[in-house]
Amino acid sequence: MPEAARLVRLDEADAKNPALAGAKASRLAKARALGLPVLNGLVVPTEVSLPAIRAGAVALGAADNSGAARTVVYNHRPPRLLSQLPRAAQALGDSLVVRSSSRAEAEGVWAGAFSSYLGTSPEEAAVGVIGCWASVFNPDTLRRARFVGIRPTEIGMAVLIQPELPTVCGGVATLGEDGQVTIAGMTGHHAPLVAGWESGHVAVASGDGSVQAPEDSPLSTDLIRRVAHLARRTHQKVGCPHIEWAWGEDGEVYLLQAQRGAGTPTTHLRQEAPRVAGKADSGLSDMVRTMLRYPGPVGERLVWPWAIGLDDLPPVRSAPTTKSPATLIPEIRGNAALLTSRRWQGADVPEAAARAWAKLLRGDASANREWLSRPSTVDLGLANTHLDSLGELATALVQAGEIPHSGWMWYLDPDSLDMPRVRRESFSRRVGAGRWEHLIYSVVASLGHTLSGHPAAAGWGVGRLRYISTAEEAVSFAPREVIVADQPLGNLAPLLWDAAGIITAEGSPGAHLFEVARWLGVPAVCGVDIRGGDREHWAPGEDPTMAVDGNRGRIALL
Repeated sequence: MPEAARLVRLDEADAKNPALAGAKASRLAKARALGLPVLNGLVVPTEVSLPAIRAGAVALGAADNSGAARTVVYNHRPPRLLSQLPRAAQALGDSLVVRSSSRAEAEGVWAGAFSSYLGTSPEEAAVGVIGCWASVFNPDTLRRARFVGIRPTEIGMAVLIQPELPTVCGGVATLGEDGQVTIAGMTGHHAPLVAGWESGHVAVASGDGSVQAPEDSPLSTDLIRRVAHLARRTHQKVGCPHIEWAWGEDGEVYLLQAQRGAGTPTTHLRQEAPRVAGKADSGLSDMVRTMLRYPGPVGERLVWPWAIGLDDLPPVRSAPTTKSPATLIPEIRGNAALLTSRRWQGADVPEAAARAWAKLLRGDASANREWLSRPSTVDLGLANTHLDSLGELATALVQAGEIPHSGWMWYLDPDSLDMPRVRRESFSRRVGAGRWEHLIYSVVASLGHTLSGHPAAAGWGVGRLRYISTAEEAVSFAPREVIVADQPLGNLAPLLWDAAGIITAEGSPGAHLFEVARWLGVPAVCGVDIRGGDREHWAPGEDPTMAVDGNRGRIALL
């Protein structure tokens, strides 16, 4: 590290240090030194941003207001170093790109989280730098920081300044394990594509030189091969299989950004979707519907043992209550035990249930058909009371500030429902795929209506569909639901943390949102409009269930 803060040229050895220059700039510095086509630039180091970001963090801690924190950053006295920026930046040209290069951006979960400024003059460059610092306190960025478990002052915000390249077209490219390079691009600057506003055009270049692209694609075969060659060289030299590229008006294909792959997903979603052998048992669809209507550990423990096989039970609705969780939880546990006992009256419940559930978990429904064929002795009045109590519990937990929405109740630890501290810990953890998800996926994929789009993030998942177009709809999102949106916009990124999948009607695999999905192991498909002509496949009065296969770009609606 230099003894005093200074502007660092991209060709200097210090620029290769991610602690000083951040992830983006340090990778580009290494790539440029190794002969890859990277534009020149300069870096405002991470340490220069710290006083302003610390001041913003103090304001955030005092008021819990991201707007106030951003204002403090803008109003903080600019460091003397920024006064040198206009003159230094003039050497790069009259029109510049100013963008974040934080240490945190070594991981894909931060894709699109921070600000970038295009067409900035050298005199305005300092304002762009401060804008990048202030973006540490964007609401979306703060939510990502909470999920990852770091404070704003630990993000390490450096800023990279480069010439703005006059481009013919640009986009992203990803080298797969099979040697294929998937390229997404559009004419002009590709910023709308990575932001999720434009779908662009997708092409695939195989290792043998063959190219697959739509006939109307503006990306020529020669350009596709050149971009694929750049992607392979970048992976070989700096270990980054995902790049942003641009074809300049000078005829050169430039490397604008290099990103590591998603690595090991932070959830236990399987990469390959479960294979569906033949048509699923139609009786399993009723079980699956019950499992998804009353999901998670709470549903499995307190509803499934008596409700599986009953088709006339209502969904749980959050209801006004004056009761506390401490009052409701003993009632719920007692009623669940009573309902289970009455449902299987005269049966060897523990052993029979254990055998049936174990077989079902392996996809064998034979024991359940025999078990569930017994006449039901459930008191439906008590069942409705029990479900109402669960709705009241959800309301009480929301009122107490322990969960953000009633749907989160299902994913608490049923053994610790009466322990407030453990309840809060259950909410704060990430909700991954449950042990029944492979069975549910297989049934939905087998019996559901299939649609195809573009693969955007590998993996598989299944859950109730949640269409999101407004902030209010985002608030109602619950864990293990499948997000459906018109476009892959960056403000959806925090919801991916607990999503079973994401589907968009528009956009391309090159959107930053899908980069976040790949890092989190959340399957994604783009280019599928399920709100149009296929709506007749939705079950009346019921949110449809969706299985997502991100590897093949397929979804199934049940």
